[in-house]
Amino acid sequence: MKSRAAVAGLALFLAGIGASAHARPPEALACAIKAAPAGLDARLADVVVSRDNDRGRPALDELRRITEACATDQFLNEKQTDSYFSYALGRLARDVLDGRLAAHGLSAALIDKALDIGPGNANNPAEKVTQGDLNRVAQALREEGTDPAKVTPEGWGLVTAWIVATANMFDGLRTLD
Repeated sequence: MKSRAAVAGLALFLAGIGASAHARPPEALACAIKAAPAGLDARLADVVVSRDNDRGRPALDELRRITEACATDQFLNEKQTDSYFSYALGRLARDVLDGRLAAHGLSAALIDKALDIGPGNANNPAEKVTQGDLNRVAQALREEGTDPAKVTPEGWGLVTAWIVATANMFDGLRTLD
């Protein structure tokens, strides 16, 4: 099984020589997602929501081990490995945050549209979530017929976490290749 993964990784590496402008294949990106144990995605979402990396260190360290194993199989260099970690963190957190947003009556798609997030869009870097970002989401909520003042503080925390997780995911993708 391991040798098959190594052969697949070598094939991906050789296919990528001279073609760095092309996106990494979805199956290569899915390695950490598939390898993550049940519940890691929720623990990572909690870290993103809380913004407490110290308290979330066990989950972050577990993801680091998984992404490093995938990176080894895919012949990623150190910079690509760090980018892959950012991608996987954002992707796994988003998978959980989408449901949490929906439970609060908030749409991840509305946030993405308001902030020009997604394939082929601006996908601003993850340095920080600005008040302008939240104002654009509030305006999109108004246009949809939702009073932003009725969104709970927990709901706004989930909106912020979604923005951060999404930015991490796209930052990782942007610098992975």
